[in-house]
Amino acid sequence: MRFLTALLALGVAFATPAQAAFPEKNIDFVIPYGPGGGFDTLTRKMIPYMEEYFAKQGSKISVVPVNMPGASGNKAAAYTSRSKPDGYTIQIFNIPGHGLGYITDNNAGYDITEMTWINQVGVDTYVVITSGAGELKSIDNIMNLGRDIKVPEQGPGSTSNMANKIVWTTLGKGAEYIFGYKSSQEYATAVLRGDGDLTMVVVGSAKRYNKAGDYNIVAHFDAKVDPEFTNAVNGAALGKPELDEVNLLRMVAGPPGMSPEVTNTLHAALKYAVEHPELQKWAADTQNGVVSSESPEAAQKRLMRALTLYKQFADIFK
Repeated sequence: MRFLTALLALGVAFATPAQAAFPEKNIDFVIPYGPGGGFDTLTRKMIPYMEEYFAKQGSKISVVPVNMPGASGNKAAAYTSRSKPDGYTIQIFNIPGHGLGYITDNNAGYDITEMTWINQVGVDTYVVITSGAGELKSIDNIMNLGRDIKVPEQGPGSTSNMANKIVWTTLGKGAEYIFGYKSSQEYATAVLRGDGDLTMVVVGSAKRYNKAGDYNIVAHFDAKVDPEFTNAVNGAALGKPELDEVNLLRMVAGPPGMSPEVTNTLHAALKYAVEHPELQKWAADTQNGVVSSESPEAAQKRLMRALTLYKQFADIFK
C-alpha cells in the first residue's frame, strides 16, 4: 500500500485498457432471399463501398453477404433478431413484408419494432408484369379474364404478395397465389414459363428483367408512370389513387439492443455506400430507388409510417 501511495504521489497514472474501435472483424450482412433478386443485388452493390468506408477509418475488414432464404424472409429475420447485438450481424429488411406479423397482430418469431434500425437504403414502386407472348396485354384484359388470375410469388409474407393482395382486392379481381419461389427473378421467370398469369415486381427489377422485351408492363403504381412503360396505367388512372401509395422499402437493421455508437458507425458506412457516386450512377442507370436516411432515428420513423399505412389493409392479409 505504501508503494502504491508513493507511485500516486509521484503522479504515476494507471490507464484502463482502451476499448477497441468497431469493427474489429468481418460483418455478416444477411440477405433474406436467394441470389439474383433486388435485395441481393443492392446488398452486394453496397458492400464494396461499406468496406471502403471502414478502410478509410482504419478497419480493414470484410462485409460478408449471407443469403438466407426461407419462410418469405422470416427465417433470416428471426435469425438476426436472436444474434448478438454487437454489430457483426446486420440484415437488409423488406418493408412491409417483414412487418406482416406486426400489421396483422400475429407472432412472426421476432418483433419488427424492436430491431435496431440503422438506415433506409432504398424505396421502390411496383409494376404488374405479364408474359409478352400471352393474351394479357392490359389491366382491362386481366379484369375481363373469366377466372381468377394465377400469381407466382415467394410467399404470403413477401412485400410483393402484400402489394398484389391490396391491388387485386381493391380492383375486385380474384387471385390464386402460387408460392415457393426464392426471388423476384424466379417468379418473374415463372410468368414467362406459364406457371401463372402475372406478378408484381419493383420498377428497377422490371427494367432489368425486361431488357429483351419478354414482358408486358401493364401497370406502374406511382404518382407518375415511368415513361418507358408506354402502355402502363397507375392507380389514379384506374380510379384508385390509394394504390399509388403501395411501395417497398429496403431497410437495414441489427438485433435489438445494439449500442448507439455501433449503430451510428454502421449508419455512416451505409450512408457512405448509398451516396457513393458509382452506386448512384448504377441506381440511375437501373432505375433503382437508392436513398439513405439522415440518421438511425429517421429510419425508425420511416419504418413506423410504412407499417401504419399497411396496417389499414390488415384484414386482407389475415
